[in-house]
Amino acid sequence: MIAKIIINSNVLSNNVALIISFLAISLGYLLGSIPPAYILGKLLHGVDIRQQGSGNVGGANAGRLFGKKVFIMVALFDIFKGTIAVFIATLIVPGNTASSGLFSSPELFYALTGFMAIVGHCYSMLLGFSGGKGAATTAGVVLAFDPIIFVILLSSWLITVGTTRFTSLGNLVAVSLLPFTFNFLQDYEEYTLLGWLILVLIFWKHRENIVRLINGEERKFGNKEKIQSNVDD
Repeated sequence: MIAKIIINSNVLSNNVALIISFLAISLGYLLGSIPPAYILGKLLHGVDIRQQGSGNVGGANAGRLFGKKVFIMVALFDIFKGTIAVFIATLIVPGNTASSGLFSSPELFYALTGFMAIVGHCYSMLLGFSGGKGAATTAGVVLAFDPIIFVILLSSWLITVGTTRFTSLGNLVAVSLLPFTFNFLQDYEEYTLLGWLILVLIFWKHRENIVRLINGEERKFGNKEKIQSNVDD
């Protein structure tokens, strides 16, 4: 009888842990889904950024269309929504994991929460599951896990963009380093796996940019573009 009570208690505890962890992951996706480039484009200029410039819902396109101040606001928001998502997960997941098995690792849920924040940015439910390319939110997630890795990736991005003026190339170079830096500087396999998942997602989202880079047709960072007022929303 006592053994049965203990087993039932463990099952209940594992179910509660799973629900709490699922809520953390879902919150990560919801935070990632908030699109500041779209919101500011509508509020400040009355346009849908998805129908302007490159069509990307991110800082680079917002900067080309709306100026440096909007670029900075969008970039910071996209970065810190990833950081905040992971931070919230670190507050609610510890002590609420399962007693054993796959769901006993809080690091797994931190990684999944961060990944889902990036997925939310790329496929926002608020924009009909369209969105940005995920680079800034990736930076925010990495910042939450390891500031040193964040500095390494940011440095590689700045060097690449500074010499080529291609933000897309900077994104690809930086994210290519991610699984290796996680592997060497972190002790958790879950974070290395996260790095590989992010790499695949970011390269997929940049597939059109890769084609344009190869063909010499990619837009350069800092080139101003005019807002088209006759585009229907």
